[in-house]
Amino acid sequence: LASEFGKLKEKWQDVDFETVPPAVLLQAVAIVIKKECKKKNILQLDKKEFIDVWPKVIDAIELAIDYFRNNYRISVSRLLPYSALLVPFAYFFYRHPKRPKEEQQRYLQDFFWRCSLTGRYSYSLEAKLAQDIKKIDLILEGKRPQYDQGVDLTPKFIIDNGRFSVGRSYIKAILCLYASKEPKSFGDNSSVRIGNDWLKQVNSKNYHHFFPRDYLKSIDVDKSRANHIANITIVDDYLNKSEIRDKPPSRYMKTYKKNQQLESTMKTHLIDIDRFGIWEDDYDKFLEMRSRAIAKELKKYIIPQPIDERGQEIDTDGRDPQLEEE
Repeated sequence: LASEFGKLKEKWQDVDFETVPPAVLLQAVAIVIKKECKKKNILQLDKKEFIDVWPKVIDAIELAIDYFRNNYRISVSRLLPYSALLVPFAYFFYRHPKRPKEEQQRYLQDFFWRCSLTGRYSYSLEAKLAQDIKKIDLILEGKRPQYDQGVDLTPKFIIDNGRFSVGRSYIKAILCLYASKEPKSFGDNSSVRIGNDWLKQVNSKNYHHFFPRDYLKSIDVDKSRANHIANITIVDDYLNKSEIRDKPPSRYMKTYKKNQQLESTMKTHLIDIDRFGIWEDDYDKFLEMRSRAIAKELKKYIIPQPIDERGQEIDTDGRDPQLEEE
């Protein structure tokens, strides 16, 4: 089994999904066979049955990876809010290897974003996966699942819960949203390359505080307010951060006016270059307007349910339990 996983890890490196933990594969097999994936369920699996379903389960996981990459524009595995999200999607594709029908796509999308934004898999992962397979069974039948936890898509909730930390599932969900817009380079409108190696830490190459933290510190903006997901853009190593340092955006963004498509470039970052207070260096306005833009985009992916009106309780430090060692 270790040898098989080694081959898969090498193979998946070609599509930037090499960080998927081995536990995900075991959980997927157990879910397919038993619809349960606790450790005791995995240890009780029959060897022959495990070997028999293994190739088809791996095919299903790879279909799920392709689906995340092509439909949600999640181009690398480190962007996934939870690696375990591959398990219910693999179960779907094990049962339905063809392209999902239109209503199935809508329900799967709703499921993905609800799990990601509510911190669902931060605790009691195996129990919740077993519960969620029942939801996937409904989606397979073309029926919309009901949820027992609401999701809050208001700009205020984003502002209140947006502390930037690359391990938090809520933050990763918004990073997935940023990636889905296929962000372009400030300088020449070329596509930004996103890499697993660049997504490990807050100061990694792919992350740029649009209002630089050193600048915000110089005008006495609180550190927690400066280090906010609404102040983060996904960039590449062609952005010279060392030159920007403590410059306000009104100054350093002028250097990118040579990009004749700058307005459309910034829209791929959910930023309106003229309406978000950038030329006035108005950070409060920028934070509010960008949070509104994020909320507006997220609403496109969620099918409203009555429980959403009650608001959302979120584990603000919710992380992927299968990647805690990182």
